[in-house]
Amino acid sequence: MSKIDYSDSRYTIREDLIASHRQVWDKLSGAGTWLTGEERVKVMSETRHARESATCANIKEALSPFSAANPRDAATDLPETWISMIQLIVADPGRLTHNWYQNTIEGGIPETHFVEIVSVVAHTTAIDTFAHGIGVPLRPLPEPKQGKPSKYRPKEARQHQAWAPNIAWDEFGQNEADYFVGPESNIRRALTLVPDEARSFFDLVSAQYLSGPQMWDFSSEFRAITHLQIELLAARVSALNQCTY
Repeated sequence: MSKIDYSDSRYTIREDLIASHRQVWDKLSGAGTWLTGEERVKVMSETRHARESATCANIKEALSPFSAANPRDAATDLPETWISMIQLIVADPGRLTHNWYQNTIEGGIPETHFVEIVSVVAHTTAIDTFAHGIGVPLRPLPEPKQGKPSKYRPKEARQHQAWAPNIAWDEFGQNEADYFVGPESNIRRALTLVPDEARSFFDLVSAQYLSGPQMWDFSSEFRAITHLQIELLAARVSALNQCTY
């Protein structure tokens, strides 16, 4: 297993942040809910490959991003449908459409697998972006671990207005009671078709940003910079990346 370490950074990294990143790497290397550990690490590899590939640049420049995806430009032997999906998410997520999502599902990627792939891409991107931000090389990918996916699908997950099925804030079951706490939040529903991915991603959010209760506690400051400074940086990054949620 490759253990996340930032001893080569010129900055002092919080211990809880290092622990969070190590936990992410460990989870990504093992079997998930629908993907094996080997498949998850391959998705991580394809995420990195897509980011630096000519295909990524072609997708961004194309009039239609869907015409520029190239599943033969791959770093692993994952199915071509997976490769194309990862390339498009990495290169140009702002131009993805509901019709593309439906075509992806009809093309052979189950909605459960779709959500887990999205989660692995998002986790990997978050860790890699952090490394880039502090000026260190990307951390080595973890070695995949043995194990079988749990194939757990919460019965409360159903189709709402979002593309993928998810659990409504007032419809969660006992198995997800630990997750649905605090003020209602649509964004926290996004990965709940695969609850363990939702838990993992927002645990990472809590470490890299703020936890839910901390976000709303304006009487206290929990980081080296204030709430206002955090939101100013977040807004600027969102604007630059055209993340207009």
